[in-house]
Amino acid sequence: MLHRWLRMASLFLFLPCMALAQTAVEGTVHDKSARVMPNASISLQRQDGGAVLTTVTDQEGRFRFSAVEAGAYTLRAETTGYFKTAYDFVLRPRQPISLNVELQDKETVRQTVEVQANYLTVDPEKTGSSYTFTRQDLERLPEPMIETTNDLVNNLMPGASDSHDNFLAVRGTEFSLHEFINGVSFLDNTQPQFSPGVSPQIFETVDLMTGGFAPEYGNRFGGVLDIATRSGAELAGHGDVNFRGATLENYDVNADYGGQAGRLGYYFFVDGFTSGRYLDPPEPRELFDFGKGSRATSQFDWRAGNKDSFKLLLMGSGANFQQPNISDDQAVGRDAQRHLRQYTAIAGWLHTFSPQTLLHTSIYERTSSDQVLPTTDPITPLSSASRAGFTLGIKSDLSHSWRGHFFKAGIDLLRLREGESFFFDSRGDPDVFPPFQGWGKGGQASFYVQDHFSLVRNLTVDLGVRYDHFDLVDADQQASPRVGAAYHINKTKSVIHAAYNRLFSPPPIEYSLLASFIGNNAIDPAQRVGNVRPYTQHYYELGWSQEVAPRVSMELNAYLHTGQNSFENHEISISRIFVPINFADARSKGLEFVVNMRQLERLGISGRFQYALAKTYFYGPITGGFAGDEPLVAGERIIPAFDQTHTGTAQIFYHNRWRGFWAGSAMRYGSGTIVENGPRLPQHFTADLASGLQLWRTEPRHLDLEFNVTNASNSIYQIAKESEEIPIQFAPSRTVGGSLKFHF
Repeated sequence: MLHRWLRMASLFLFLPCMALAQTAVEGTVHDKSARVMPNASISLQRQDGGAVLTTVTDQEGRFRFSAVEAGAYTLRAETTGYFKTAYDFVLRPRQPISLNVELQDKETVRQTVEVQANYLTVDPEKTGSSYTFTRQDLERLPEPMIETTNDLVNNLMPGASDSHDNFLAVRGTEFSLHEFINGVSFLDNTQPQFSPGVSPQIFETVDLMTGGFAPEYGNRFGGVLDIATRSGAELAGHGDVNFRGATLENYDVNADYGGQAGRLGYYFFVDGFTSGRYLDPPEPRELFDFGKGSRATSQFDWRAGNKDSFKLLLMGSGANFQQPNISDDQAVGRDAQRHLRQYTAIAGWLHTFSPQTLLHTSIYERTSSDQVLPTTDPITPLSSASRAGFTLGIKSDLSHSWRGHFFKAGIDLLRLREGESFFFDSRGDPDVFPPFQGWGKGGQASFYVQDHFSLVRNLTVDLGVRYDHFDLVDADQQASPRVGAAYHINKTKSVIHAAYNRLFSPPPIEYSLLASFIGNNAIDPAQRVGNVRPYTQHYYELGWSQEVAPRVSMELNAYLHTGQNSFENHEISISRIFVPINFADARSKGLEFVVNMRQLERLGISGRFQYALAKTYFYGPITGGFAGDEPLVAGERIIPAFDQTHTGTAQIFYHNRWRGFWAGSAMRYGSGTIVENGPRLPQHFTADLASGLQLWRTEPRHLDLEFNVTNASNSIYQIAKESEEIPIQFAPSRTVGGSLKFHF
């Protein structure tokens, strides 16, 4: 059936293409008395340079720029008899923005005013909780914070916390981070079983979304990473080479380069790394825990006239690493290892029918593999496993702006093929897990329609519905209405928002066939709970955003989500093979507080503070997958292993113009996760220190030095303990290192 849908969609869409992270900038120009300004000159430019877009206002003082890439922008407005006005703002991917531009009459202002500068600190139309970071924001952060998406999320997404075995927990679930890359999403998890994943160094912008999801976003719902990748057209034949080294055999070499040849923009990124502590160790010291990997990205942009543009994004990554030991395993020579590979291709096309109507379409593909190499010692438990996944999809959405409405309707069709095998020998009880090898074919068909509009003055509404049909082991479907509202209080520069989302999360595809096999063929009949199932939720959010000063904002969000068949990871013995399982019901609630201070140029200070209060409960029985040794009875309540009541992060950085000197710290606090049937682990606090300066500069070349200390106090705290038979995982020890970055 999905094959037929894909063929029909391909014929309908007639070109291979990609949904781009583009949107619209519009607004109205008026004077202080609210009189509109026709024929005012408007220009729009990226804050780091690049091409300037220009237009003039119509007779009602309105202007519009269509098909604008996400990023940091400056908009300037001027007309005869008025001072120039400039607005700095960050444009989120796929989220239109409307600006209310006020010009000052020269005759009413006696002092000389060249340009009136404004900064859009709080988005007056944002109906959910999200935090957008541009490439400039990311480049101001220390390198350890942007090595992986997990590092980025751990520091910048409120409520994100470490869970066992290098997993993250966000808003009450571990299977929670969902990537959108230039508008295309995959069912793979952001960190698919210890892969290095996508490098934040290729991001132009990333929107960390934690609530209030429009219908175009599907699948994982603790958080969404909406990523727009870099274009070489802005690099003008320049690039970087970066070497980083630190203790514990942490080495990294990466480089990027981009430019433009005629209408073709090109961008390349490569990265190779090693680590003597690849996974969270099961003891305070690292034993048999070395890993190495590489990542590469290339992107090509081509604009064919004023109506059409094309984009091709290619990504690949791989890692080979040792699976860490406890002392007893080390003594007998346990040497289990793992190899991971992932390759992604997204080809895309954007067609502009008119300034009001855009068509984004995409074809995307991903292949992945995971191979667990068994230990060669004759004593410790032996596990051998492999996984091969293939995704092929097509997505298209049509956007239309009409009388203050921003309509979008789209389809997303994908085909999945999943192959898995698993063998386990406990070296003592051969009947615990039957061997498994199998293939599954299926996919997902999704349809959505949404509208972004202003109901009355200062009140913005996001309204829509999404339908998903998923089929891999079992078929399931759901219609999901979603609504969000934001009210802007001009006088106090405040925004109050609220959202309700009905959510549908297909089972995590990593080892879902194995989980379902165990759920139907466990040796103990009491553990035969059936196939792993989709997670369905009701999500509620209420929030308040406040501009404290230009570039300084506060945000407070409260959320509640309840659902059926919630997910959790479950490890099979000490194999480090994790399979999804379902609990009958789940309830998660929390409160998040964020203070964000973008770079204050006069003071040279930037910073961010986040605090999250959260509580998650799962309720029995276990309804799908690997039930374990102690199945829950109906209604029995447990606290999952990743639950942490209090989580906090803080960053503060100072930048000086002298040789580009900067220094600062990133801090993290956690009140401790739960131990199964026991107390919570102790609270912990860590601080990273970083500083840097420019050693040499001859335009456009310069050489930058960075110095880092992670976990300065060497607090090797206990992260989590998943179950009685699984050892506690420990946090990384202190590392000391630095980097040299050459820009050419």
